Amino acid sequence: MSDIEYKELKPLKIKGATTIVGFPTTGLVGSIAASYLANKLDMELMGYFTSDKIPPVTAIHDYKPLPPLRVYASKKHKLVVILSEIVTPISLSSKVADAIREIARKLKSPLIITLGGISMHEKEGEVYGISTSEELTASLEKRKHIKRVKEGATTGVAGLLLTPGVFKEPVLSLLAETLEEQPDPNAAANVIGVVAEITKVKIDTKELEKEAKILSKATKEAVLHSKKGKKDHLGRMYG
Repeated sequence: MSDIEYKELKPLKIKGATTIVGFPTTGLVGSIAASYLANKLDMELMGYFTSDKIPPVTAIHDYKPLPPLRVYASKKHKLVVILSEIVTPISLSSKVADAIREIARKLKSPLIITLGGISMHEKEGEVYGISTSEELTASLEKRKHIKRVKEGATTGVAGLLLTPGVFKEPVLSLLAETLEEQPDPNAAANVIGVVAEITKVKIDTKELEKEAKILSKATKEAVLHSKKGKKDHLGRMYG
């Protein structure tokens, strides 16, 4: 099985649902944000993707084994979330992008939104936007929901989904300013904030913000311990 295959657990029959895609990128923002949306909005697991090129990994959440590349849906909120907890092999990226487009077409999705992180080393809390629709990006920028990216590149499945003319409806990539070295729940909360504005769905991100504070505190403590250890090792003369 060299191609990607979608295994349906429940029928996806939510016409006009917005399709949200979250894959692991910088700061794991896409995966964290998509997973949080699925859990917070009590979305149903509808199916998953499988391929012999996908690493043999089973995720475990709340005591339950789950496929790493899966699809959730909420009829109430008219949302479909496609998330991955593994990095998509380059050889499979094109097939995954095609499979996502096919799902969005069947749903008659008015918009595909991809979520991710980026390290522009600029303002903390910033969310950048790239879209196949100039009208959409201009509107979001005017309302100060995003900052546009003038030059650069986006890769992987998200990059392929942004190919102009392949999907009839707009595709929007949201990238939150993030740290490269560690998972960033705060950046995930920032990108979810923009999703909430676009979809008009209320999403409480307090849990993510709390996780970010805990992670930040733990990181600072680790840095302090490492500095203390270094001083003890080198002696008082050095620092």
